Amino acid sequence: MGRLVVFELEKIWKKRSFQFLAVILLGINLFFQWYANLGNGRKAELSSYRMFAEDIRGMTEEEKGAFLSARKEEADGTEFAARILAMKNSETGAEFAEREMAENPGVFETWYDRYVSGDYLRYTDSLELETLFLDEMYEEGSRVLDYASYLESVQDRKDSLSGISIFAGKSAGSFASRNIKKSAEDYQALSADGICWMPSKTITAAMENTGTDILLLLSAFLFIGSLITEEKHKKLFYLTRSTRNGIGAGIFAKFLALFVHCAASSAVLYGINYIYFGFCSGWCDLAAKIQSLAPYRESVLPISIWEFMLLSVLTKALVLAGMGAVVAALCILSENMALPYLAGAALWTLSWAMYAFIPAASKTGALKYLNLFAAMRTEKLYGNYLNLNFFGYPVSRTLAVWLLIAVVLAGGVLSGCFFFRKGERLQFQQKKKYFHFRFRPHASLLWYEGYKILFSCRGLVLLLTFSILTAGGIFSHAYHPAAQERYYQSLMLRLEGGLTEEKNELLASEEARYQEAFAELEKIDQMADAGEISPEAAESMKIKWKSVTAFYPAFQRVKQQSALVREREGCFLYDTGYLYLLGVFDGNRMSEFLLLTFAMILAFGNALPMEYETGAWGLLCASRKGKKGVLLGKTAVCGLLAGCISAVPFLCRCIHTARTFPLHGLFVSAQNIPRYQNLPEFIPVIALLAFKMLLQILTALLIAAAVLLLSGWRKNYAQTVFFCFVLLCAPVVLAALGFPSARFFSLYPVYAAVF
Repeated sequence: MGRLVVFELEKIWKKRSFQFLAVILLGINLFFQWYANLGNGRKAELSSYRMFAEDIRGMTEEEKGAFLSARKEEADGTEFAARILAMKNSETGAEFAEREMAENPGVFETWYDRYVSGDYLRYTDSLELETLFLDEMYEEGSRVLDYASYLESVQDRKDSLSGISIFAGKSAGSFASRNIKKSAEDYQALSADGICWMPSKTITAAMENTGTDILLLLSAFLFIGSLITEEKHKKLFYLTRSTRNGIGAGIFAKFLALFVHCAASSAVLYGINYIYFGFCSGWCDLAAKIQSLAPYRESVLPISIWEFMLLSVLTKALVLAGMGAVVAALCILSENMALPYLAGAALWTLSWAMYAFIPAASKTGALKYLNLFAAMRTEKLYGNYLNLNFFGYPVSRTLAVWLLIAVVLAGGVLSGCFFFRKGERLQFQQKKKYFHFRFRPHASLLWYEGYKILFSCRGLVLLLTFSILTAGGIFSHAYHPAAQERYYQSLMLRLEGGLTEEKNELLASEEARYQEAFAELEKIDQMADAGEISPEAAESMKIKWKSVTAFYPAFQRVKQQSALVREREGCFLYDTGYLYLLGVFDGNRMSEFLLLTFAMILAFGNALPMEYETGAWGLLCASRKGKKGVLLGKTAVCGLLAGCISAVPFLCRCIHTARTFPLHGLFVSAQNIPRYQNLPEFIPVIALLAFKMLLQILTALLIAAAVLLLSGWRKNYAQTVFFCFVLLCAPVVLAALGFPSARFFSLYPVYAAVF
């Protein structure tokens, strides 16, 4: 039996096509882990969790609690100071600011200097994200560091239940009372000893991954396609059934091979997930109890984190094997090649719908958790605690799901063995239907090559996918202008245009306001030095004037533009939006560049190999334009598509940036932006933007040229993709992982150039 299983595995795993598709699945999994966890202004980046984990490494649980409290207090206090300053800067918010300060005495005074200095940003790049991130860490830490109290509360509920007389009668036999007693019994063996709190991001991101589950399902379907469908299509079952172990042992070996494949796929994909998030968000102490992670505090299993991961991978493998066994049995039974896979997809969709839409508190609530989709949610299965209501008695969800998996797996295997032994439908029907685009011959070679690249090579789908992902990533990014930036924006929008008497008066009044504030602060310092007032009174008197001077750095930017306007008779221009677009602010475009490179590699990588693999060059060389004309046509099409697709990110960024930072004065001289004051006067701002976009288009053209050269060299799509990833993408990936000098071995510096 063992030799048969190994034979079935080798027969499929050693296929070049299967290996190529497996690598594609691994690449897609890694790509979506990276893309789904990019910082977008609404959530902290993975590096924030890594820095936090490094800060608390080696601390005791008491020290972690003190550290969390201090960080939380600092974040709340700094956020309060920022809010007060923003309200004071508005026309109608001064009264609300005074009320807030009265309700929270001393908070603004304590944290004002820290906010003005900007030293409060440790883990993120904005105050809003810093506060959200520390709130998340504080909530996680509070849940785990208070684990002993949580265990006591479970036992207290049982003791309270015993002391309430209402449960002495009919209610004593209700599901609620039985569930409380069972919960207390299940938690009784646990204790807070060995709890070691740490951020849960690495484990939750690696293991709670629906995208990886879908890829595992595709991997199982792919394996079944070679295991059953391909052999049935080639009518090989008539031969294998005639051998000595051809019926019973043969089909059982196939199901064992299916389980081994599912287990190996689960281990590889989730292992890669853990390694990726370990590098990006910090490694975990896998020997710690599973309850050390806040999302899994409710677990009643006395296991470590690595045991939880192992149990999760094994459970997912069994669920996939059960699902695959059902599909395999349908493949043996069906005379239609596609019907079993459609049935499998329908079963999976039904399971998802049951989990998503059945209310947990309804009469059919048990069905929400007794399905294949819920069984794959091992973080809920082993990380949470839930009892299902079966006729008034609590039954562990974990036990019920295990029984479900056993029934599905046994049913699929037994059905498959039965249908195979019966041997009635050992081949597919020969009737076939093809669904494809109707081919339209083109008189123009350029149009014909464009048709092949866009449709035959599926370039259109890949480029549209890139456009959607890029636009979604850009528009989901949130800008968080600080109070100083909002002040600068408000003042510059009022000053826009040429210098007038009214604008002179506005600038003079603002300058006078700041000079008065600085003078009063100096006066208060002199009074404190002379002993006329106490230091505490001096700090209290300074609050009013410090709330004014906090915006002076932003006013200095206005004064810089004012000096340029007076010197060159220019005009005021609100420039923050342009500085974002030109990469001066927030110039990291690595994710965008990698996504663009991936799309072009996959879309253009088969432009030349498709002719070599089909042997079409013999005919094309004999045509009127010959091989040279075909190569020029392919190059022109790829260059045109690369130019168009590379303009998408920049145009989307222009639209999104303009929503927060207005882009006025596109046709005024770029000299009016202080950073570009040395440029010739005849160059308008729109020319700078056009030059930036042209640089990105040039980068895309160079990438497309590199892909075509490599594809012509290797003459094979799979090898072209591999070499392109290594040469074009690997240096940027290394730079993103913490090796910044690696980016100079790529085209990224040209794409993200700042001038």
